[in-house]
Amino acid sequence: MKAGCRLSVAEDVLLIPESVLRLQGPARSIVKACDGTRTMSQIVAVLLEAFPNADAAKVSAETAAFLGSLAERGVIEFV
Repeated sequence: MKAGCRLSVAEDVLLIPESVLRLQGPARSIVKACDGTRTMSQIVAVLLEAFPNADAAKVSAETAAFLGSLAERGVIEFV
């Protein structure tokens, strides 16, 4: 995550400069998996480990879409 953004411990929210994003469903798990070292496929693998009954293609597509929206908002950046 970029500087100034942090995951709230008490609630399912992501605190970003001048805003708050409510995290629903697996969004918190996705954000927690973004440690700055994992690739997209590694993040998906972490999620599939946490949610073993989930459809891998759906998890991959939804993770990419969610991270894309976070990147558009300036919360994360891909290197």
